[in-house]
Amino acid sequence: MNPRSSASSLRSATAVEPPFKHVIETYVHKAQTITCVCGWHGSCAPGDRGASPWTEHLALYRTKKR
Repeated sequence: MNPRSSASSLRSATAVEPPFKHVIETYVHKAQTITCVCGWHGSCAPGDRGASPWTEHLALYRTKKR
């Protein structure tokens, strides 16, 4: 085995990368709270402006459609 390839595979296996998409990790129905895989935690209940904090969180990280 090539020492270079084993070092690069070790590096990629231990590297911590941010999640590609922001998705729900946990959801508590009664409390209407969501925890995102990125660590964000907040409410999914609609606010005064109609959008929930969860929707606003998603909008911050939404990428352009292809």
